[in-house]
Amino acid sequence: LLDRDAFETCFESVIEAAGGDANSDRTLTIIDRLFEIFDQDGNGAVDFSELASGLSVLCGGSRDDKAAAAFSLYDYNGDGFISLEEMARYLTSVFKVMYETQPGVADQMGVSPEELAKVTAEQAFEDADLNHDGRLSFDEFQKWYTSSENNNEDGVGSGQRPPHLTLSDIRKMSGLGKVD
Repeated sequence: LLDRDAFETCFESVIEAAGGDANSDRTLTIIDRLFEIFDQDGNGAVDFSELASGLSVLCGGSRDDKAAAAFSLYDYNGDGFISLEEMARYLTSVFKVMYETQPGVADQMGVSPEELAKVTAEQAFEDADLNHDGRLSFDEFQKWYTSSENNNEDGVGSGQRPPHLTLSDIRKMSGLGKVD
């Protein structure tokens, strides 16, 4: 688990390594908001799954690489399958980051990231669970993931907190866009 201080220290190190100013007011605001976004359960700490889910949106790499990374995060027991609950948890993390980095998405959707994740996961299972066994194999997940149009990476700005924050901005500031 990373508490807020440890999370901030880690991101400051990443940003400094990428040549950014980790102590600017804007950067500190972004790091603070990222902690709030990543801390899905609001327990004041970011666990491995929360961190990895958020980073999977921010880091670079091909869709296939991201699909493999996302799948491995939620195949907890290594059996090669993801449950509906695990899929919804992953999507909640993704949608929280997307809501914060793409203006108007939350208003357009009209539902919380959790509600959108639940509906999207259910639809993904309906579309991708080809053998209807109630779980997704990697091949089923990857087919859904790579065919999804929900992986738009360009936002214009987030409006309020912080202003004009986009996925591209965070990737550039942190250097994570260069990391697969």
